Amino acid sequence: MTSTETLAKVSASGEDGQVETAPEEDYDPYQHRIVDKPISTIGTFIHVMKGAMGMGILSMPYVIRNGGIIFGVIGTFLLGLLYSHCVHLLVGTAYKICKRDRVPMLTYAQTVDRAFALGPVRTRPLGKILKTFTDYYLMITFAPMVYMVFVGTTLHDVINSRTDLDWDVRIYILLAAIPAIVITQVREIKYLVPFSAIATILIIANVVISLYYIFREPLSTDERDLFPTFTSLTKFLGTAYLAFNATTLIFPISNQMKNPQHYLGCPGIMNVNNICLAFLYSFLGLTGYLRYGDAIQGAVTLNLPSEENLALIIQVLSAVAMLFSIGIFFYVPQEIIWRKLHRRVQPQWHMVVQSFIRLLYLAVIVGIACGIPDIGTFVGIIGSMFNPILALWFPVLVDTVYRWPSDFGWMKWRLVKNFLMGLFGSFVMITGTIFSVRDIIKLYD
Repeated sequence: MTSTETLAKVSASGEDGQVETAPEEDYDPYQHRIVDKPISTIGTFIHVMKGAMGMGILSMPYVIRNGGIIFGVIGTFLLGLLYSHCVHLLVGTAYKICKRDRVPMLTYAQTVDRAFALGPVRTRPLGKILKTFTDYYLMITFAPMVYMVFVGTTLHDVINSRTDLDWDVRIYILLAAIPAIVITQVREIKYLVPFSAIATILIIANVVISLYYIFREPLSTDERDLFPTFTSLTKFLGTAYLAFNATTLIFPISNQMKNPQHYLGCPGIMNVNNICLAFLYSFLGLTGYLRYGDAIQGAVTLNLPSEENLALIIQVLSAVAMLFSIGIFFYVPQEIIWRKLHRRVQPQWHMVVQSFIRLLYLAVIVGIACGIPDIGTFVGIIGSMFNPILALWFPVLVDTVYRWPSDFGWMKWRLVKNFLMGLFGSFVMITGTIFSVRDIIKLYD
């Protein structure tokens, strides 16, 4: 039985709404997983690293500017720890549910559903609603849309500035769609590891070149803020936390691992990944802010001298990196769609139907990107509204309802901690939405 069939079977078994209470005994879900083409530990680390390290890393100097030198650096590490904790809550609860229900794996949506089904009686009806919300939100992935716009815009700026061409950005988006067709037809997450590896290397090359320009002149602490104002604090918290966010990839990657026990634990892939990202984010953010001060722009590459060829190279490298990143983000909605449809398709047509669905999905993404080249601004508000829900609220809710009513430790410290995390998620969502609305207003002002 393949992993897709296993997940479909688990989903079907829970449709009657019954709460199973099978004894855990010595059942280990990891030992009962059957994965056709499992990912190695190294491959998993590459995917996890790439999932979080996207265009946001080049904006870290601007993020540190909002947070201040001291608070920004310390806050970046603390937010990395917070995100790691949320992943531990989510995946750890899924493991306990799998152990209790004696099933090998669960998806994000199934974990939400089963946690509520096993929780307080009054909350059980919410499980199906939140499961549907999670599945459909994960199916409507926004990263490929933003990436296609980013690639097209970058190619437009580089090529048009160095040639006599005056092509519209939509032409470059369509040209970028040609290699994207090939990348998005890769069905197994194991075979996407090389693409994620190349994208990660290119992004690191971007960072190295940026650091070359940053250290080309002396850094200065003059007129640099040590701590944020309230307004800049709200910007820092939202953008810095979302820089670690790769929630959509948590279950698709961990469920396909050859050694899933390496995902969490000590040190664990997730912990090591976020520590590495925290160091990288803090270093680039701090040095970039010390170099450019309040003149720092949304991405540090925008501060580089555009007349130099090396600066243009970094733009092209970033575009190629984003193009190679589409595959891993494309995998998530396709895995959900195919899990819902595969039993309705005759086995001999599986390959053809999957190819058609992927091509149609890409066509819709490219069509939206061409129709709204400024989609990044609009996606920002959607991301600000919903990303904290999946990356912070749901892990807290899943852990809370599953532990209810008495498994919260001494003086219910876990419940207090979860409540405070939920408040922080509300703060991130509200402030992020406000600033995204301001960006839209500025765009059409």
